[in-house]
Amino acid sequence: MKDDGYPMREMVNLSCIWHRVIEKQMADLGMTSIQSRMIGYLYFQSRRQRKVFQGQLEEEFKIRKSSVTSVIQILEKKGLVRRTGVPGDARKKELVLTEQGIAVQETVIERLERLEELVNQVLTEEERRLWFSCIRKIETRLEEAEYG
Repeated sequence: MKDDGYPMREMVNLSCIWHRVIEKQMADLGMTSIQSRMIGYLYFQSRRQRKVFQGQLEEEFKIRKSSVTSVIQILEKKGLVRRTGVPGDARKKELVLTEQGIAVQETVIERLERLEELVNQVLTEEERRLWFSCIRKIETRLEEAEYG
């Protein structure tokens, strides 16, 4: 194991590898990582009976309004998402997955579960507990630094 004193660099490298693997797994679906993540967010919010609007995606994914708009437009063209008017506010549009969007997300879930299992096969239960403990500590410290 390489420990050169830069854990965040290693986390960024791992994140890049993870995103490349996911994009490769989703290539036949014609989905980028961010498209897949947004569809996933819409899917899980709908399962909780929660409505989703563009502003929530901006906040959730920490990206600009114009970027979210571009992704949503692409997902609409692919027939995966539609915008639905909200009674009483013509400017506000709820984002809803189509039946095709739901089917694609269920395929994505199956593939991600297989990838998670692949990763879990190389970690013991103790290593997984330690991994999550370390990640939570890093998240807490970074959040304190950001908001402190």
